[in-house]
Formats: sequence, structure tokens, C-alpha cells
Amino acid sequence: MKYSYFCPGKAGKYLIRDMFWHNNKTHCLMCCGEPPIYAVMSTPKGKFDWYWEDSSGRLIQASHKVHDNILLNHNYSETWFPVETKGKYCVKKLLKDSDINASRTCPGLFHKCFEHAFQADLLVNPLVMLGYGGVLGTNKLGKLLRNRTPNLENIPLDYVIDELKQRKNIITHKEDMEQLARNYFIGNGHLPYMNPDVLFTNTEEKYVHEVTKLINSNRQFEKDIADLLDYYNIPYEWFNLDTDNYSEVFELEKTFHKDEDPHHKLYENFVDKETSDKWISEYVKNYP
Repeated sequence: MKYSYFCPGKAGKYLIRDMFWHNNKTHCLMCCGEPPIYAVMSTPKGKFDWYWEDSSGRLIQASHKVHDNILLNHNYSETWFPVETKGKYCVKKLLKDSDINASRTCPGLFHKCFEHAFQADLLVNPLVMLGYGGVLGTNKLGKLLRNRTPNLENIPLDYVIDELKQRKNIITHKEDMEQLARNYFIGNGHLPYMNPDVLFTNTEEKYVHEVTKLINSNRQFEKDIADLLDYYNIPYEWFNLDTDNYSEVFELEKTFHKDEDPHHKLYENFVDKETSDKWISEYVKNYP
């Protein structure tokens, strides 16, 4: 069985990827974040393939073989790339800050990589293949889903829908609101806190307000995905990130506990624990 993984931003994407690698299964991630759009396919042997579309509409492929241990290794984030661009080994940096000039809407041949993507045992964020690109879990992308207004071009929609119907499609759900709030308030990739150059979070009040909006958008996004798949008659199952069994749902012999995820607990101590605990408890009280 091959699987598709639909999710908001904080949904264990690294952990499920490493578990599939650990079971000798292949993985594909479609761009999670602001365009340019890219895809990265990977194998448990450390073979990586990246795809993007250049400004002329051509499909570009880059490949690399990793020889060290990739399992539970935080260096291999979803944006990792083996070539340094302005001090960072990041495919997003490469596509944005080099002379590649990668496409943001893919009017050309990006869809030609879909065949490779559908070969993967686990396909993460197939929303791109349905025509929707952007930051997962945000209201901006959620509004596109709700309005059925895809922002990517030249998508072979009938082909994609047919292929997805042949897979086991999973939508993640998070019910532990305290942990979800903690991930957003102080977890990896949180908003800038009280930075004088970032006006929308340059005070504690604004920071709490903006993070609260993000958490609520994340919760709504699960429903937006389900509504979209219902619209296309694509079958799916819900996966509870807190209580469901990875081994049973994804037919995996070997799994990792979520506490082993090197990306899961990268909490930053930019405020004292009493302050962050107050933010989290007030969110849970106000938005049960």
C-alpha cells in the first residue's frame, strides 16, 4: 500500500518520513511553504532527487547521494540541499537567492515530476499536486482551499485525482491542544518574538495574538483539507497524532516514539517558563 499524508504545519512530517526510511520505504515531499515550488524524493539509502521549474518552464532535476546516517538526523530538514547558498544548505535559499529564478506558479513542466512522486511509498503534501502551494496550516492557503481557487498552473488534475484514489490518503488531526500550543509558541520555527524590526510581533501582546491566530488556522486547515478531498471524491482516513498507532495505520514494522523526533522538541528559552506556560494555559482555556 502507498500512502498520502495531508496535514497542517505542525504534524510530525519529519517523524513519519524517518519511520518510512527506517522500514526501507521511499518518501516524497512537495513544497511546504511559500513558493518557489519544488519537490524532493528520497530513499532510505540516502538518495535524494529535487525537482523544480525554471523561468523558461523547463523541469530541472538535481540528485545527491548521502553517505552518513540520515535517520533522526536534524541536519536533513525538508529544505536541506547539498549546495551552499549564501551560507545555508537550503533548497529554498537556492531557488530564491540564486540566478535559477525558479517558478512560483509552475505554468510549464513541473507536473512531469508527478510520476516519480506517485512512485513513493509516502507522499507528503499532495495539495501541491492539486494546484495549491503555500505555507501549510495558514489562513492564506486555507482560504484558497475553501474557495476552490488553486494558485498553481498547468496541473493535470484528472490524472492526480485518479492516482490519489489508488492510495491510502491520511489527514492528520491533533487533539492535544496544550502540546499544539507549545509547539507554536516556543517550538521550532516559531514567529519572531519582540523583534523591533518585526512590527506584528514586536510586543508580547502582539506575539500572543499572532500565534493564537496561527494555531486556530492550523486547526481549521484540517477541515479545509477534508472538504477539498470530499469535493473531488478522494477517499481519506483521519489519523490522530496523539493516540493512533503508526504501525497499524501505515503498516510499519519499526516505529519511533515522537519524543525521538529531533525536530519535535526544539523549544527555545527566549522567555521564562512561567511566561510561556501562561500563554499556553490561556490558549487552552480560551480555545478548548
